[in-house]
Amino acid sequence: MLIYKVGERINSGLKLNTNENIVLNNKNLYFFLNIFKKYVNKINIYPDSNNFILKYIIKKNFKIKLNNIFICNGSDEGLGFLFLLFKNNIFKIPKFTYPFYNIYCNYNKMFKKKIKFKNIINFSNIIFPIPNSPTNEFILKKKILNNINKNKFIIIDEAYCDFYGTKYLNYISLNNNLIIIKTLSKSYSAANIRIGIIFSNEEIIKKLEKIKNSFNSYTINSLSSYLAIEILKNNDNYIINLIKVNYFLITMYNFFKKKFNTFYNYSNFLFIKTNIDFYFFFKKKKIYFRKFIYNKKYYFRITIPKIKYFNIVKKEFFKWS
Repeated sequence: MLIYKVGERINSGLKLNTNENIVLNNKNLYFFLNIFKKYVNKINIYPDSNNFILKYIIKKNFKIKLNNIFICNGSDEGLGFLFLLFKNNIFKIPKFTYPFYNIYCNYNKMFKKKIKFKNIINFSNIIFPIPNSPTNEFILKKKILNNINKNKFIIIDEAYCDFYGTKYLNYISLNNNLIIIKTLSKSYSAANIRIGIIFSNEEIIKKLEKIKNSFNSYTINSLSSYLAIEILKNNDNYIINLIKVNYFLITMYNFFKKKFNTFYNYSNFLFIKTNIDFYFFFKKKKIYFRKFIYNKKYYFRITIPKIKYFNIVKKEFFKWS
C-alpha cells in the first residue's frame, strides 16, 4: 500500500520542507486566549456537526450559498471523501503533482491514468491543482471554462490559488460538476487547526455529507471552528500576510535563479532543480528541504522563510558552492 510521506519532523534546525506559512495569522495572544476563555465551558459537549456558524462566515467571505459548502478536517480529508465519492470512475491525475492523488487511487483500488499537466483538461473526470504543485504549471482559464459541464467532474485543488488570484467559485452550478477544494493551511497560516473547504453544487455536497456521517459526524472540533471563524473575519491581516510572503518569495527567487534552474511559484515555496549533494549538504547543517525525483532527476521544494532565516540559508549556500 502506498502511503504519504510527510516532511521530515525535526526538533532542532531550520524546517523548510512542509510548506507551512511563515507569517502568523494573528500575533495577538489575547485573540487566542479570549477564544479559549469563551468556549472552555463547552469542552464537555460534542461540537456542532454541521459547523453552521463557520459555514455562515464562509458563505459571507466567499459569496456563495450555504448548500454549496462542505467543511472537512483539512483539505486532505476532503480529497479522501471525493475519491470515495467517485471511486467507480477512472480518475485522470497529472503525472507530476501532489502525491496524495495517486495514494488515494491506490488505497481505493481505483483505475487511474496519469496525464501531462498541460493536457489533463482535455480529459473527463479529472483532478489537478491550480497552480500545479510543486511545478507551478497553469492551465488557461478559458480552457477550463470550456470544459466544465454536467457529463464529467472537474476537481480543482486551490490550495495555493490565493497566492496568484484566479479562482473558479463563481462557475459552480447545478448544470455542471465543478468541485473546488480549498484549505486554511497555506495563505491563511492555519495549518494546525486542520480546516478544509469543498465548494460544489448542492447534489455533490449532500453526497459528501452522507459519506462523512457514515463514519464520523464530528470531524471539526469547536476550538478549530472558532479559530477559523476569527481568522476568516480578519481579512486585512490575511491580505498583509500575502504581500509579505510574496516579498519573501521574490527575494529568495532572485537569489536562487542565478544558481539553479528555479521555478517561480505563485505559492509559499520555491522549486529548484539541482544535484542531490545540495540536499545532503544542507541536511547535515540541519536545514531541511523536500526532495522529489521525477524522470531520474532531483528537484527540491523550499518553503519560503523569513529574511533572517533566509540569510542563514545564503550563508550555508556560499559554503556549499
